[in-house]
Amino acid sequence: MKSLLLFFLTMCLGIALPAQESADLIAVEEAVAQFSNAGDERDTTQLESLLHPAFRTVVNRQFGSEEVSLMDKTLYLQLVKDEKIGGDQRKVHFLGVEVVGNNATVKALLIGSKLHFTSFFSLVKTAEGEWQIIGDFPHIEQA
Repeated sequence: MKSLLLFFLTMCLGIALPAQESADLIAVEEAVAQFSNAGDERDTTQLESLLHPAFRTVVNRQFGSEEVSLMDKTLYLQLVKDEKIGGDQRKVHFLGVEVVGNNATVKALLIGSKLHFTSFFSLVKTAEGEWQIIGDFPHIEQA
C-alpha cells in the first residue's frame, strides 16, 4: 500500500512540474518580449515593472570601443526617457530559454530597422511570482 501511495504521488508531481515549467517558460518569453516592446515604445512605466531593482546592462566593446559599459536601472530608464536609446520597432526571435527554479536565461535576437541585438538576458522570479529582468548582455550591430 505504501508503494502504491508513493507511486501515485510521484505521478502527480511528474505531471505538475512540467506544467509549471511550461508556464514559467511562457512567462519568461513574455517578459522579454514586453521588455523589447516597452523599449521600442519608450514606455518607462512598463520598463520600471519589468526590470528588477538590481538590473544591470553590460555593453562590451561595441562599435569599436575598448570599453565595457555598465548601466543600472536608473540610468537605463533615464536614457530611454531622454530618447537616447529605444524607439525602434524590433522583432524578437528566441534562440534559447532555460528555467531552473526561480532563475532563467534567454538568448534572443532582436531585429530592428536601425540595430540588431543578440542579447543574453538573466531573469529572476520574484516572491510574488513575477519574472523580472535582472541582467541584459547585448551584442549590438548596425542593421
